Amino acid sequence: MEVTKPKILIVDDRSNWRTTLETLLKSYGYAVTAAANVLEASEALEQGPYNTAILDVRLDDFDDDNREGLSTVLISAHHKYPQMSFIVISSYYSEADVRDFAPPDARLFYFDKNNFPIDKLLNTLKQLVHS
Repeated sequence: MEVTKPKILIVDDRSNWRTTLETLLKSYGYAVTAAANVLEASEALEQGPYNTAILDVRLDDFDDDNREGLSTVLISAHHKYPQMSFIVISSYYSEADVRDFAPPDARLFYFDKNNFPIDKLLNTLKQLVHS
């Protein structure tokens, strides 16, 4: 019997974050899809649900008000797959800001990119995919 790997979607416009997270999570046995923008994330979500999505709030560093990670990806993914959980990462927005933009019933966790605890991310993912 084949064991199904937990599916993680990473959405971040910065390739260094995407690649680092993708490599790390694959080494821990997760099936990972990485997307650089809303279009790629939407295409990935059409392939079926993920256990968890790791989303950057801003997917365009040239637009200070950009919140595509939340306003487009999280909201549409949550609507389509309400059982999905989300880990939101940001160096521009606080956890309170993120929660204000997100659907109130979304299963949401927040990490600050400026003080990013890899061990806490791994523990959170482990709890999410096994609950």
